Amino acid sequence: MLPAEKPRTSGATFPYIGLAVAVLALYAILAVVSPPSAIRSLVAIAAFFAMGYCALALIAGNRLPMSPAEILAFTIGLTIILTSISALAVSIAHIPITEFAVVTIGLPIAVIAFLVRRPGGRPWASAVAYAKGLFDFSDYSTGEKGVVAALFIAIVGATAFLLSTASLQFPVEHQIAFGITGPDGTANSLPPPRSFASREPKNLTLTALGNATSATFTLRIRLVPMNAKGNETYVRIPASSVLHFDATVLGNGSLAYGEYTESIFLPTEGTWTKTFSILVDATSGTFFLTFSLLAASNSKLVREVSLPVDIT
Repeated sequence: MLPAEKPRTSGATFPYIGLAVAVLALYAILAVVSPPSAIRSLVAIAAFFAMGYCALALIAGNRLPMSPAEILAFTIGLTIILTSISALAVSIAHIPITEFAVVTIGLPIAVIAFLVRRPGGRPWASAVAYAKGLFDFSDYSTGEKGVVAALFIAIVGATAFLLSTASLQFPVEHQIAFGITGPDGTANSLPPPRSFASREPKNLTLTALGNATSATFTLRIRLVPMNAKGNETYVRIPASSVLHFDATVLGNGSLAYGEYTESIFLPTEGTWTKTFSILVDATSGTFFLTFSLLAASNSKLVREVSLPVDIT
């Protein structure tokens, strides 16, 4: 007597494919018309998992019996895998990674899963018939077919053009950079404003980075009062191991402030750096030590940084 044949185990059911398609379609719309927001982020997260859910429906539907917990676990796994693969694919193609990656990959997967998982009938035949129906223009007139063909060519051409721009190389215009750091080479070691009142020199390092053209510049260091109006008088400070900046009373009773200048040369995309020992001799007041980089040809201001100085 032959043993009874073991009944075939039915596969898992995926009743929420329609909802997953709707979520992905909603996210595609929001990604175009809505600025980034909390709602859009929530829909994006749901769209990611909808993509994994539909991919699992295509892979395991009607074949593998799975519990709801297994479906959830595999959905999360496929979501991570598909997201990583899509990001890798667009990066290899030199296409910027944006939120449209999940729409471009997830929405077709969801539509195919929806067609294949339709109850009854021949699912793959339904999918093929649906694809043929998209391009069925048999009842169009000759003029309408010409318009459709022109639009189709325009869409394909625009897509090819946008993809081709990803391979174009655009020159990056380097700009001159100018900064000030403390003794350890970082901005964290810059002396606090009130430390200049100790009458001890402070070491400050200036660094300038050149652009695509070499040029000569004028470095200017000034002690500027907080309430400066732009018509102040400045007195040239001679070069020395310690630069003394103070406020000098002139014969007419007005104040003149210290100014130091020197010429520097920046090579093409090169670096210039120098450490200055600065001592502020002003008796009291709030000032700024301004470090300016001026074009040597016309004294036009190129870059400027300031350091507050509070003398009490």
